[in-house]
Parts: sequence; structure tokens; C-alpha cells
Amino acid sequence: MHILVVYDITEDHVRNKVAEVLRSYGLARVQKSAYIGRLPPAYVKELAERLARAVRGANADIIILKIDRRTLETMIRIGPPPPSGRGPALH
Repeated sequence: MHILVVYDITEDHVRNKVAEVLRSYGLARVQKSAYIGRLPPAYVKELAERLARAVRGANADIIILKIDRRTLETMIRIGPPPPSGRGPALH
């Protein structure tokens, strides 16, 4: 399953901690506060729990969107492509 994680976090150290967790699950950064990748469903729940622990007590808003293949294939991206080999092709 592909997921898109977007977040709004005011504290730099908390934002860095969230980015580190997302990278540890193999997600690729597609914008400053957006990561995309593919995870088995069981890992999505585990990721959500880890993120919740990472932001506990902070001013943070995180959204995890499950993306089906059709949505991913029809996605329109305006701007430069992500670094090659990182995440699905979005163009």
C-alpha cells in the first residue's frame, strides 16, 4: 500500500525527529513536509504509533493518507521531479 504523510510541526527538533522516523520506514521526501512510500498495512499502524510517540506533547498535526494505485497513477505533479530512485514516479 502506498501512503502519503503530510505534517505541520512548529518545533524544529520535533520536525526533524518525524522526518527521521519517516526515512527509517523507507519513505521519500516529496516536499518539505510531505513523504511518500510503500508499506505493508501492518507497518502503517506501527508508523502511526511511532509518529504519535515522536510528537507527544508538541504542537504537531500529522496526516497519513492511504493511496490506491489508480490515484497514484493519475497524480499530477507540477514542479521538479523527486530525486531518482526515491519513491514512486509521480509524473
